[in-house]
Amino acid sequence: MAIKNENILGVDIGGSKVNLVVWDGQKIVEQKQITGDPNKDNLKAIVEEYDLQKIGLGVPGIFNMATGQIIKCPNAPQLNGLNLKKLWPDKIVKIDNDARCFLRAEAMLGAGKGYNNILAVVFGTGIGGAIKVQSAKCKVQSWGNYDYILKGKDGWAGEFGHMIIDRGKSWERLYQATKNKPREQEKINAIGLANLINIFNPEIIILGGKGAVEVTRLLRLQGTGLLEKNLLWAKAQMPKIVLAKLGQNASAIGAALLF
Repeated sequence: MAIKNENILGVDIGGSKVNLVVWDGQKIVEQKQITGDPNKDNLKAIVEEYDLQKIGLGVPGIFNMATGQIIKCPNAPQLNGLNLKKLWPDKIVKIDNDARCFLRAEAMLGAGKGYNNILAVVFGTGIGGAIKVQSAKCKVQSWGNYDYILKGKDGWAGEFGHMIIDRGKSWERLYQATKNKPREQEKINAIGLANLINIFNPEIIILGGKGAVEVTRLLRLQGTGLLEKNLLWAKAQMPKIVLAKLGQNASAIGAALLF
């Protein structure tokens, strides 16, 4: 299918790969995955392969929403300090956290369609997260109602992986340390998910990223029981916990949906 000038390039910058989609407003026209650590030079070259004016970027870690400068990427430190908007000064560039891009796509087009209160947890190199809530006080109408994705004061809301789980160690650090210890990892993930449920009371939690299938498998084996033990009232609180529907392109689609 031919790429048109009005199409949007959605770019999901990961810790060890970059996913791209060309989006026409309704569907993917072209998609590509490039493996290897992203850096200033290869990101610039990848985007400039496409003669498109609108570029949506999903970025791991935290960044300055006003300037487009990456502040800290724990799992891609080579990107720290990089100003993404200055890489393509002649293009229209919009940026968001990669997990919020994932949630945006899944909420509009995937597993979260029809739900008002959604959490996304992305198990990749690290653990990312995003929160979609419903509020009648929200002044900006979006998606046909008053639903919106919570960004926080600085745009850094949803960093679930940095939640402290055990003796000063974060969920992300413990998750990475127990890759080959499934029984330990299921306990850690159950505690992390229970904390999120107790705090946010979601209708549904959507799991994404390369580690999501294994997390879901462990939860089905016995992790759900471990999770429920840590809830205030499991019978009423327990949300649906599902895998993403849009696969590896979810964050790239969500980046394109910034336009």
